[in-house]
Amino acid sequence: MSDHEEFCQQLATGSCFEYIQQSLALMPQYSPSWYKVKSYELDYYFDTRVFDTLYKQTSQLLQQRVLPDGFKLQLYFYHAKSLISFKRHDEAKHYVNLAVEQLDGAFANFGTPLRLVELANMHYSLGNVQEAFELLTQAEQNFSKHRDPLFWFELYANQALIMHRWGDLAAAEQLRIQALEAGLVIGHKSKLMVAYGNLARTQQLLGNYTSAYQNYLNSLPYLIAGEDDVTHAIHQLRLAEISWQSAQYSQSVMHLKQVKPQLLPDRHMKKYQQLTIKPELMPLLAALNTPDKP
Repeated sequence: MSDHEEFCQQLATGSCFEYIQQSLALMPQYSPSWYKVKSYELDYYFDTRVFDTLYKQTSQLLQQRVLPDGFKLQLYFYHAKSLISFKRHDEAKHYVNLAVEQLDGAFANFGTPLRLVELANMHYSLGNVQEAFELLTQAEQNFSKHRDPLFWFELYANQALIMHRWGDLAAAEQLRIQALEAGLVIGHKSKLMVAYGNLARTQQLLGNYTSAYQNYLNSLPYLIAGEDDVTHAIHQLRLAEISWQSAQYSQSVMHLKQVKPQLLPDRHMKKYQQLTIKPELMPLLAALNTPDKP
């Protein structure tokens, strides 16, 4: 699939999103070049979890009768992912099926390793976890000498997702370490943000709080203000939670104060609310909220 980060690599400074918008404005609408850059915009919304906008954009584009095959594949994928984020699973499954059908044909024609990983991801979204795992194993075996770090990043990240689903957190941790190593070679900020965050979460669930805390900290320099604010809020929340789990209560409160709760998704908001009423944290939070006496 298209990658907005690669498109924006030529930028020395400035916002990738603004560059995409400026590029779209200069192109004839619905031209081949417009569709290509439009795919980068959808990729951006997906990576930054802006699912409301992703849903609106894909819904509008799906109304067009004629779409380029490659763009249509991405459209099905992103629309399905946006529906999944809203827990509209039955509707999402329809679009995942459409994407899987098209991607099956695309792989037969092109056979690129990243397409095989994409196909596995689609099957995973459908709940066909074993089939996804077998496809990823096939990709790893057939392309063992492939040098593209993006392929290895996506392969290890998807394998880790399955190991996590199956409850093998130790295996997931090792795969996330390998994904991080590939991400460091790629050097893209959002890849490193994701890699450090995923590894940290797995280590937190394993009870390895020291490493988890450090890796969440490692993710923060790769976040872009104004673009990754939701992820920043989530990572600060996890840092607060890990600090509480480690009995570092003042440190926990420090991170809680950096969370913008209005940005948190529902399940993270619930965790935020639970932390703010922990007996160990309530007095410290109250002290911070008490104005100084004159």
